[in-house]
Amino acid sequence: MTLARSKIDYRKLLGIFLMVASVAFNKWSVQALSTSDGQIESDLFTYAIVGVQLVLALLGLVFLNLQQNRFWLGCVLLGFVLYIWAATRQPAEHFENFFFVYPQLRFYINLLLSIAALLGYMLATQNDRRRDIIQNVALSVATFGFVALLIELPALTGLIDYRQVFIPKGVSLLGPHNRVYEPGGFYHRPENDQYTELRPGDAVLMFGARTGRLYEADYSYDQNGFRNSAPIENPDLLLVGDSFIEGYKVGQDVTVTEQIMQGSNYTVISIAQSDYSLYHGLSAMLHHLADYSPKVVVWFLFEGNDLPYFPISHEEFVKSKAHLAEPARFSQRSFFSSLSSSLASWSSLATRTLQGENYARTRSGHFPDAAWSEAKAMYFGYPPPDRVEARLPYLKELLLQGDALVRGNGGKLLIAHIPIKIDVYRDFLAFPDDSVAQDWVSLELAADLKTWAGENGMDYMDLTPALQEAAADGTLVYFLDDAHWTPEGHQVAAQAVLDHLTTKGWLD
Repeated sequence: MTLARSKIDYRKLLGIFLMVASVAFNKWSVQALSTSDGQIESDLFTYAIVGVQLVLALLGLVFLNLQQNRFWLGCVLLGFVLYIWAATRQPAEHFENFFFVYPQLRFYINLLLSIAALLGYMLATQNDRRRDIIQNVALSVATFGFVALLIELPALTGLIDYRQVFIPKGVSLLGPHNRVYEPGGFYHRPENDQYTELRPGDAVLMFGARTGRLYEADYSYDQNGFRNSAPIENPDLLLVGDSFIEGYKVGQDVTVTEQIMQGSNYTVISIAQSDYSLYHGLSAMLHHLADYSPKVVVWFLFEGNDLPYFPISHEEFVKSKAHLAEPARFSQRSFFSSLSSSLASWSSLATRTLQGENYARTRSGHFPDAAWSEAKAMYFGYPPPDRVEARLPYLKELLLQGDALVRGNGGKLLIAHIPIKIDVYRDFLAFPDDSVAQDWVSLELAADLKTWAGENGMDYMDLTPALQEAAADGTLVYFLDDAHWTPEGHQVAAQAVLDHLTTKGWLD
């Protein structure tokens, strides 16, 4: 007598177990990352989690032997594709270098995994045509590779840098024709550069606001690549800062630099650039201060983004940027790299626009004497900075280094605080019910830094009162749909600096 043969298919049972284990492991890993409260930040750990999940799922598929059932295999692979696209979404405020809500690299990895899933389905279900499918795929890949090689050949040989094709001329844009990177961790415009830019407000680019405004400005740069109308030797004042001081979206003759000279007998030179941080500003001073030897250096600090955006020392910052001053690599000159960056920017901008007015409303306010409308609303791009306590020691160290540098060159340093727009206009506006801007709380950062500066023998002035006073009188000192100063805002800032220096008597 023999025992009856078991009808249980243990291979499929094991396959089911492994698929369940993959799902359970995913749930456990998500919980582990959530409860770690940010302590688990290693990319290697994340990749290991994904790898274990894939191994368990693939082994489960092998034991389930689903290639005999096209429907279930299609469902599993479709679920995998939907999972990777849903799990890797990373919404971002910035409008550049994102495909909708996916970083570039993540977008391409997801695309390759989706194609791989489709090919896997075809190979698993077309038993009698596998060889033909593989040959066709190989031929298609080889053809695409040959065409790509022909396109990239000029970049490979150094004849063309495709960034100059895909990235237009413009303030704050990347590319060799917009920025020249120097050893020491800073950059500037090409020498004696000139161009005209027509651009909407940043709220249009960041939030999809439909304001209908375009700002046109002519830009002229000196032999050092900074926005100055004429070279000046041994100026009275040297201005250091970012896009506020360079004059983003305003004409050459109304910048802070020009208006200080128009309102006084002092000579002024700017070494300000859009997107400069305090790290860049210190590097620029280290490079140019001895050449100009000014009596006073005015270093402008913008509260919105000048807290160190990654807390490292200036020396570490310079090391991290050293590669930017090296000759461009092929990966930078590449056609497909430049094309993908351009497509990413435009696709993300399209997404912002399609979101309609609701998203823009959440970052807006309006003057009480008129109802809210897209054209008349005031938009706020910069909330109060976060993680201030962790970043503040590095900011103070940078300011101390700048003060020592200026004193060693025989001059005096004035630190001028530029407030975010909400701190100037908060008391003069009404806000939609769904606006997050009305809940932003002022950090009083300028007052704290002024006290600290006085204790360390430095001079710190806050531009907020002068800008608030002008705004209370009805002067528009910030653009409605942009975070930067209007020409009138530049005038107010210039006069405030002149009044402060007159009171100090530093230029008598």
